[in-house]
Amino acid sequence: MDFFARQEQTRRTSRVLVGAFLSSFLVCALATTFAISLVLRYANPNALYGGSATWAHWAAANLGPLGWILVVTVAIMVAASLFRAASLAGGGADVARMMHATQVTGGGADSLQQRLVNVIEEMALASGVAVPEIFVLEHEASINAFAAGTNHSNAAICVTRGALERLDRAELQGVIAHEFSHILNGDMRLNQQLIGLSFGIIALSLAGRFILRSMRFARSSNRKDGSALAIALLVGIALVVIGWIGLFFSRLIKAAVSRQREALADASAVQFTREPQGLAGALKKIAAYGARIVFAETEEVAHMLFERGSGAFGGWFATHPPLIERIRALDPSFNPRDLPKPEPLPGPGAALSALQAIEAARAEGGFEAAARTAAAVNAALAAMPSADDPVRERAGQIAAPAVGSALRDGVPAAIQQAARATDSSLLLILALVIAPDAPVRDHQLALIENQLGNARALDCRKLYETLSRVERRFRLAIVALALPALKRRPEVQIRYMLDLLGRIAALEAEPRLFDYALLHVLAAYLRAQPAAAQAVAPRTALTPALRDAVRTLLATVAAFGDADAAGARDAYSAGLAAIGWPDAGDVPPFESPAATRDLAKLDEALAALAGLRPNDKLRVLRGALATIRADGKVELDEQELFRAIAATLDCPLPPGFAL
Repeated sequence: MDFFARQEQTRRTSRVLVGAFLSSFLVCALATTFAISLVLRYANPNALYGGSATWAHWAAANLGPLGWILVVTVAIMVAASLFRAASLAGGGADVARMMHATQVTGGGADSLQQRLVNVIEEMALASGVAVPEIFVLEHEASINAFAAGTNHSNAAICVTRGALERLDRAELQGVIAHEFSHILNGDMRLNQQLIGLSFGIIALSLAGRFILRSMRFARSSNRKDGSALAIALLVGIALVVIGWIGLFFSRLIKAAVSRQREALADASAVQFTREPQGLAGALKKIAAYGARIVFAETEEVAHMLFERGSGAFGGWFATHPPLIERIRALDPSFNPRDLPKPEPLPGPGAALSALQAIEAARAEGGFEAAARTAAAVNAALAAMPSADDPVRERAGQIAAPAVGSALRDGVPAAIQQAARATDSSLLLILALVIAPDAPVRDHQLALIENQLGNARALDCRKLYETLSRVERRFRLAIVALALPALKRRPEVQIRYMLDLLGRIAALEAEPRLFDYALLHVLAAYLRAQPAAAQAVAPRTALTPALRDAVRTLLATVAAFGDADAAGARDAYSAGLAAIGWPDAGDVPPFESPAATRDLAKLDEALAALAGLRPNDKLRVLRGALATIRADGKVELDEQELFRAIAATLDCPLPPGFAL
């Protein structure tokens, strides 16, 4: 199933999921209403709702209060779900912090953490998505991991310390590829919804426990009204029991949603890494060492974990396929007797030993990584198989692992270090838009000095000088590496940075296409888009107004791709044909293609198209790619513009896609 079909399926599954949980809410609310009515009817015959009337007469006489109990119970569960969803609205990092995980930025003394950062960065660069924020559950000795977030731009990946210590690089890469599959397939959004919806049901049990805990203080301070305490006790017990019944439904729904997706994620991980033994080795070590999370509550996130941490719930309630089945799907010859024997975690000196071993292996040429040159990027991209329908076949996919490795290693160490630091990452992004022309550059640096001070302007100049020696093809890779550090900044600072970038770029006499692409890639991945590029509500079809927006997009792309009017017209017509629209004789004249290069109109078009359904986005991207390819060559600026258009439409594309 391709990326766009998966997005459509995720939308449908999301609606079914919400319906299933709302049905569970209603069942729990009815059970709660019935339990409270029993307590009120029989626990105290002399109370307001007591008496000698039959049950039917009593229920009819108190229909209003019982209805309010039902409504309030549903409202409590819905409010609890919305509260939990709002508390995690910041993305995957919020889920990781809820699990008490520690954020990892790279560049520290821990070589195992650095290896994790390298693997995740390589995977992100090879898939064309923003580098996720990285976390480690430092106190967990088991082997486990999860990806969280509402979309690939605010994703986070978290692994346990046991995974870092016990897995080799190929095994860790298999686990991370599994988690990237959840990011690219849209599983994270469903998982995040599951957390919020399941918390609504858990809220009933929490309310019951709160009542029962409060009873201790009530008994010690007030013994006058024993009947009221009895009613409260019974209501508390009823809520706890009903909460557990709700938990039964919650686990059943989560298992139904998660089980198949976990199997698909295993298959996707093998497709991404081209090495089934890495993931199989990780699963074998989990079978030997375990995956149980000890120091964090996992009830809400059990469906997100790489492997469920407990065998208490299997069968219909299992959120993952059986571990042995997962291993045999990757290694048919596997025998459980061949599992590795459990060993204690390495001691304190293991990190230094691992670092020394890595350096020794590098010196001996023991690593198969591609050469750290631009030629390695060319070779890795050339090795990618051709595709008849590249947008459909490659969107949401990960290029060969060598692509991500070569892209990251093509970036100088000083730039990588600056990209990972909170302070210097902002200056690095500003340095990317500084013009090569000296007079313009001086004006731009003067603006930076005016806004950020002399010291930061000098640092920005130094970064620009380093960047000037880096091949242009690595520019978006540098942006991807800087995104986790930028995300740690407050939203007001991110918006300030985007505004400052626009002001710096505006100092150039003629706008550079890369500046536009950079601003829109940042806006899309940081989810702080300018007002002109806000997403609109999803539509069911391409309306006439949206068709005009598509034509504006194709005309702008054609104008930037060809300075000749005839060539621009041919490119525009090729784009329409790829979408499946006939040439109705309304092709722009392109008398001066430069006059059609209106980036403000392109902004308006992208803003209108951002809310399209996935299959319509596929058609638009097909048209844009056909427009770019019409002249038989693809310039780097055109590649970057296409990546920016795809990012604005929330469609991740691997690097070198348009080649």
